[in-house]
Amino acid sequence: MSGMPRGLIGLVLAVVLGSVEAAVETAPFAVPAQYAQLYQKLEGILDAELARQAQARPVAARPRVSVDLLAANANRGPALLTPENLDVVRLSLDRFREIGIGCVKFALHYPLLRPDFPRQAEYLAFYKQVVIEARQRGIKVMPHMTVMFSDTPFSSFKGLHRGLDLERFKREYRDMAHLVARELKPDYLALLTEPDTHARLTGLKSLNDPVVFAGVIGFVLQGLDRGATVIGAGSGSWSSLEFARQLAEKTTVDAICIHVYPITGPMLGNAREMARIARAHHKQAIVDEAWLYKVLKPGGGDGVAATADVFRRDVASFWQPLDEKFIRMMLGMAGEEGIGMVSFFWSGLFFANLEYSPELDRLSYAEVTQRHNREIFAAMQAGRLNALGRFVKRALTGGSL
Repeated sequence: MSGMPRGLIGLVLAVVLGSVEAAVETAPFAVPAQYAQLYQKLEGILDAELARQAQARPVAARPRVSVDLLAANANRGPALLTPENLDVVRLSLDRFREIGIGCVKFALHYPLLRPDFPRQAEYLAFYKQVVIEARQRGIKVMPHMTVMFSDTPFSSFKGLHRGLDLERFKREYRDMAHLVARELKPDYLALLTEPDTHARLTGLKSLNDPVVFAGVIGFVLQGLDRGATVIGAGSGSWSSLEFARQLAEKTTVDAICIHVYPITGPMLGNAREMARIARAHHKQAIVDEAWLYKVLKPGGGDGVAATADVFRRDVASFWQPLDEKFIRMMLGMAGEEGIGMVSFFWSGLFFANLEYSPELDRLSYAEVTQRHNREIFAAMQAGRLNALGRFVKRALTGGSL
């Protein structure tokens, strides 16, 4: 463990010594009755995995820890281009640096930077500035170049993928990927990473076929000037392992990307196996998106990581102890499986939550998000972390991950 940050040493020792609670900040979070059974079952899975990790071989690797820079999420569209939004980006980066975050991921979705997309030049200029701001703070960048969440609660865009066919998508997506690599020169570039989600959003059902999916990635990589950029692609742990195998065997990606949300059934075992597939083919393994999914039976092959009715649950403060355990578990998995980076998605939850009330369940996803975002911004301005954020800072600020 020489050279490991002090906070992370404490976290690891807590696992090794078998004390599941030792590294978790206690707080009087009352779990509402309607969520009690779900909470208990998720906690049981997390505790069992942490106990298993305590008996496994010692942690031999330190992952870089990344978070999503949500103020730069392409689904926000024109809101990205307001002067005040760049101030929010700067404030977010300042706070992430204080926590000890080493990288930020941001959604830069097709077709935002296509030549014919409205205000394309302004969006490109915005993302160039995001990269500059991050690097000025010593933070690496990872654009996540999938597809816009058009016609969903996550985006104001409508009809972006109407009439799209696979050949056109391949050409236009390839051109945008080459533009991003050339103009932003990112440290990492995550390409398509959730075949089921992309197939549903675009209507291109064949994207959810491992052979077709790998073929698209191979096409995109042709002639790509990577420079020093680590290029990755992958799938969620809820999808077939054949996606990871096809990418590892049939493409020249540098990394297999893994998304971890549900922890029930085979999901955690699948994530570990994806990392092993990457290692077996001399590629990096990156968990480029992760958060604890608050449901026991996720829909199969139906865009798991695009479900507003589940994600809205995350804002309630009573989930914080489980989110802490999930983060500990993911860091432990990274150490066991040689995963070089873990990126946690809902980064605003390091700063603020909403206290649960029955009213929260009655609000629309947009209303919940607006209310939560106001709390996050106020906390960031005040330099205030919640219990989860303090936990992450203790784990990371002993040194750079």
